[in-house]
Amino acid sequence: MFRTLAVAAAAIALASPLAVHAQDKQDGLWHGDASLGGALSSGNNDSMTLSVNANTSRATTQDKISLYGIGNYGRTKVDGVKTTSADLLRLGGRYDFNLSPDWFAFGAAEGETDKAGAGVRDRYSLNGGMGYHVVRDERNTFDLFGGVGYTDTSFIDGTSDRGAQALLGEESKHKLTDTTSFNQRLTYHPKSGDLGTRVNLDAGLSTQISGGWTLNTGLSSRYNSEVPEGLKKTENLLTVGFGYKF
Repeated sequence: MFRTLAVAAAAIALASPLAVHAQDKQDGLWHGDASLGGALSSGNNDSMTLSVNANTSRATTQDKISLYGIGNYGRTKVDGVKTTSADLLRLGGRYDFNLSPDWFAFGAAEGETDKAGAGVRDRYSLNGGMGYHVVRDERNTFDLFGGVGYTDTSFIDGTSDRGAQALLGEESKHKLTDTTSFNQRLTYHPKSGDLGTRVNLDAGLSTQISGGWTLNTGLSSRYNSEVPEGLKKTENLLTVGFGYKF
C-alpha cells in the first residue's frame, strides 16, 4: 500500500511543477489557513463528525517556521450505546534555515494520538536533516529532504516502539489559478529495529470563494507496518469544509 501512496505523490509532484500554494511570502509575517467541516444526523441512529485543519508559516529570506494541526472526532449512538469512531489529533512544526539559495537545514517535531483509528495512544517524533529546493518560483515550489530522527509510540494494547529512524520526503505547493492552490507532502520512514515502516501522505486543495473565505478539500493517508492486532495498516481521512485564509 505504501508503494501506491509513493507513486501517487510522486506523480503529483513531478507533473505540477514541470507544468509551469506558490512560494511563501518572505515578509516575516504569519500566513496560513484554517478549515472546519462536519456532519450531524439523528433518528434511529445518531452520529456526529467534526474535522479541523490548520496550517500557518512565517518566512524570511533566511529561514521559515511552519506549524500545522489536524483533528477528526466522530461519535455514534446505536440503541443507546455511544461509541467513539474517531479521535485523531496531530500537531507539529518545522524550522528551516537556508544554507544557500538551494540548500536548507531543518528540525521538526510532531505529536499525535489516534486511538480509535490507528490504535495509537500517543506518538512523539523529532527529526532533523537537510533539504534541496528543486523548484522555487512565484507559482510553484518543490523540495526534497532527508534526515534522521527519534520516534516514541505507545499503542492501546499496551505495547510500545521507540528508537532512531531515517526520514526521506518531498513536498510541493502550487498556485493553480489566481483563486485555487494545491499542496502535498510525502514522508517515508523505513523499518528500523522494532519500529515498523511508516509512510505519510498529506494533500490539500483550497479554492477562494469570497475575500479570505475558502472551500477546502484535504486528504491524509497513513501507513504503518506495525499496528495492534485487528487494526488495518493503512488509514485514510478525506475532509471537506469551509475555511479562512490569511
